[in-house]
Amino acid sequence: MVSLPWGAASAALWWPEMQQTKAQRDLIFAEECVTEVEAEDNPEMAKIYGGLCHKFPVLVRTCGLCQAVAFSKSKMGDRGKPRELAHKRILEHVGKLLVKGADPLDAIRTASAMDYIRMTRQVLSAWIYFKRFAVSILKAESAHDAGDDEGGAS
Repeated sequence: MVSLPWGAASAALWWPEMQQTKAQRDLIFAEECVTEVEAEDNPEMAKIYGGLCHKFPVLVRTCGLCQAVAFSKSKMGDRGKPRELAHKRILEHVGKLLVKGADPLDAIRTASAMDYIRMTRQVLSAWIYFKRFAVSILKAESAHDAGDDEGGAS
């Protein structure tokens, strides 16, 4: 390593191998989440989850983060059906991404306008990797793999 005149403490700011970008952290997080879904040994739920990985950013862009999260929460249910479990996983992963595991709907509901915009951008930028890993790990090629939720997000 090259010696820097301003000391080792400042080196982390200048040497990329000493820190990770937001994109790298999002990639790692998405891979862990999608791998976790694959490991659950519920292929029907995994296929639906993979399709939802394709659908969720579209819902966020068309309806907004509030409605997209509320839609998944309304579909979550408690009967343990694969579709309900898939929506539950989506919400858990959004919660981990935005508020370190807390309920994302509460965080979004109480967020300032600037925080809401930041959260929306954070979800959309991370969800690129969720979609990619849904294809490579879960073999979910499109939103059609999620099947059809009765009703819509509106």
